Amino acid sequence: MTKPIYPLTERQERFVALAQALAANFSARAAEHDRTGSFPFANYADIRASKVPAWVIPTEYGGWGATLLESVLVAENLAMGDGSTALSTVMHLQTMGGAAESRAWPEALFVQLCRAAVEQDALVNYIASEPQLGSPSRGGKPATTATAVAAQGGRPAGYLLNGRKNFASMVPTLDFMIVSATLQEGDQPVANFVLTPGPGIEIIETWDSLGMRSTGSHDLVLNDVFVPTSQMIPPGIPNPTTKPKVNAWFTLNVSAVYVGVAAAALQCAACYAQERIPTALGKPIAQLESIQRHLGQAELLLHQARVQLYHAAELWERYPDRRLDLGESIIVAKYTATNNAIAAVDHAMRVAGGASMTKTLPLERYYRDVRGGLSHPMNDDQVFTTLGQLTIARNTVE
Repeated sequence: MTKPIYPLTERQERFVALAQALAANFSARAAEHDRTGSFPFANYADIRASKVPAWVIPTEYGGWGATLLESVLVAENLAMGDGSTALSTVMHLQTMGGAAESRAWPEALFVQLCRAAVEQDALVNYIASEPQLGSPSRGGKPATTATAVAAQGGRPAGYLLNGRKNFASMVPTLDFMIVSATLQEGDQPVANFVLTPGPGIEIIETWDSLGMRSTGSHDLVLNDVFVPTSQMIPPGIPNPTTKPKVNAWFTLNVSAVYVGVAAAALQCAACYAQERIPTALGKPIAQLESIQRHLGQAELLLHQARVQLYHAAELWERYPDRRLDLGESIIVAKYTATNNAIAAVDHAMRVAGGASMTKTLPLERYYRDVRGGLSHPMNDDQVFTTLGQLTIARNTVE
């Protein structure tokens, strides 16, 4: 039997093996957490015990220094066990992996979070979405406010944060929450603040969703939460000539989760097809050409998705000076991965037929979970518009 092309290196194999071991534990708990919508605390105990928080931390701070491609491989394999846990874990990986790559945070603050991830297995997530704002990728300012609290000499000792965030994935177990807020000074730029659970921070358990039911993506309410200035990531001035137009760490890792969910669905359908022997047929349905065709179509879709994701991640790593030009590859990979994953799960459902609608098989959970990929930025309409604008720009008649 042929092996997949990836992992290519012993180091990649190590990451994949660790992720697969975790996924096996997650899989045993996934159905119950999906049914109840409960948060899988045991999964995060496993994640901490396996030192996952340190995987993307630079080696200079005691981490493993995982690359973007290694993180994508981890995300996909974790999701084969439980999409919800993988999606939430990815939020830590992409937050700290992206920060390690850009080094855009104040050095002392970055080192603080790196040390916490390595020494305390701390988990971090960036929480920006708000009920009225929608996705921050659209460019709106948060309604959450940060009001300066002056110290002696007129310099701010810190800020008081007030507001409400939603889609705060993994919030029941987070050690650090990076929250965006609009500064109530000057032209009101947006800054980010690193919070830890404490006074004034309230979790409102609002998450009751169709799919990805155990991500714990509840609302976060901030009431006069004091944050010292040392815990602020100041507003930046994006430079369009040097700053990449897409967040590759977020986009590719999140997309990989949905490929992993679809891969689990295909695996389930293939096993079912070999075990299902209708009395009228007298042999496994896996021997039917129609079943093989559905499985083959699903495999083709996932192969296409992986090629796009892995290639985009490799380009990002190999050519850091060309990242301004790689936005198109990143968003095409996202579109292909998420839409192909949905189509692949549909083929898996067709293999199992009516049984796929029941909870005796996990296929109906995969069917619900995989649709979440459509909601992450960039959505399909934005992808088409962006590609159309690029096409016009390339073919403008002088």
